[in-house]
Amino acid sequence: MELENKLCRVAITVDNTYTIGSADNRYYNVVLNPGGYSRRDWTATLCIDVDLVVEQLRIALIGSQFTYDSQCAVLEGEVLTVLQDKTVTQLRVTDGALLRSVDIGGPGHNYAIYQVDQAYLICGELEIAMLNFDLQKLWTFSGADIFASVTGKNPVELRERSIVLYDFEDNRYELDYDGNIIS
Repeated sequence: MELENKLCRVAITVDNTYTIGSADNRYYNVVLNPGGYSRRDWTATLCIDVDLVVEQLRIALIGSQFTYDSQCAVLEGEVLTVLQDKTVTQLRVTDGALLRSVDIGGPGHNYAIYQVDQAYLICGELEIAMLNFDLQKLWTFSGADIFASVTGKNPVELRERSIVLYDFEDNRYELDYDGNIIS
């Protein structure tokens, strides 16, 4: 995943070779492990390459094994907000400092984060959640089955005034941005 603003360009990939505590890991300027994972845990590590024009920074962010590098982050000024399954972490891209990390819980696994107005929409297998900028849940919604389309439709579509969802049974749900069902 690649993100860019006036301050920097960020590229995020999964580092499949990273092992907690290993001397053989590739070089990182900053290693963040907000969940306190150990070598025995099943983890995935995101490699976050930050290009600040005058310097480059490489950050390792260790998280759940259910970590994906597609639709996993939102860049706002110098704050990068990253989703790793049930954990949302915010870090400062200028120095890699950990700003906050919150376990948002919920059923199933989460796979995508989007910024919508003054909030974050978290997309998961079993639940869609809206978080405010303090990373507190505003509302959640669950369908009859997992949010995935067997007919090739996009399971989550963000529209100007609504969110359209499809589940595995091809049920269609339309919500407003306050979590109310429209249709």
